[in-house]
Amino acid sequence: MSIFNAIRRFFKPTPAEKTEKLRRRVVNMYGNADERRYAIVQLSEMGPELAPRPLIERFTCRCENGTIDADEKELTKNLLVNLGTASIEPLKSFLRNNDKDFNWPYRTLSELLTHEELVNFLVELLDSIGPEYVRDPERKEQLMLVLKSFKEDRICKAILPYLGDDNETIRFVAADTVIEQAHEDGIRALAERMTKENSQRVLTLIATAFRDKGWLVDESLREDVEKNLPAGFRINSKGMIL
Repeated sequence: MSIFNAIRRFFKPTPAEKTEKLRRRVVNMYGNADERRYAIVQLSEMGPELAPRPLIERFTCRCENGTIDADEKELTKNLLVNLGTASIEPLKSFLRNNDKDFNWPYRTLSELLTHEELVNFLVELLDSIGPEYVRDPERKEQLMLVLKSFKEDRICKAILPYLGDDNETIRFVAADTVIEQAHEDGIRALAERMTKENSQRVLTLIATAFRDKGWLVDESLREDVEKNLPAGFRINSKGMIL
C-alpha cells in the first residue's frame, strides 16, 4: 500500500461522520435540489442503525418551492418505510417530543404499524400531551384532525379531556372530532362542555351538531346549557336543541 493510500485510508470518514455530512446536506434548503435529493438517497443507504433519525429531520425543513418540498418529503417517507422496523422508534420519539411538523412523521409511521399498534400509540400520545398549555399547539391540532377518521371508543375517550384545553382552537378541533366520533360518552361530554364554554365559535359548533343530529341534552344539564346557548338556539322540554 502506498503512503498516499495509507494516509487516505487513515483519514477516511467514519460511517457516523459520513452520516452527519449527509444530514447537513439534506437539511440545507439553500442547496441544489438535485444534490439534496441525491443526499437523501445516500443517507438512507447508511442503513437502519444510522439513517432513520437524520432522515426524519428532512420533515422539519421547508424549501420555497412547494412541489419540490413535497416530492422530497414523499421520497424521505418512502425511504424510511423501506428501512422497516428500524424507523418505528425514531418516528415515535419525534412525535412524542416535538410540537411541530407532525404530519409527515405520522404518515410515515402509519405505514409501518398495524391498525391496532397505531391506535395504541395515538392513545398513548394523547395521554402524554394532555390539555395543558403548550407554546405551540400545532401538534395537538394536527393530531385531532388525524383522529377524526378513527371510529374507536378508546380514542374518543382519550380526546375528551381536550374539550377543556387551554387553547380555543384545540377545543374547537377536539369538539369537531368528538362530534365526528358520535360516541355516547362523547355526546355527554359535549353537552357538559356547553354549560361552561366561553367561546361562541365552539358553542355554535356543538349546538349545531346537537340540533342537526337530534341529540338530546340530559335533563340534569338542560338548565345550564340553556343559559349558555349562543344566540339563535333554544332548548325544548325534551332536551332537543332547536
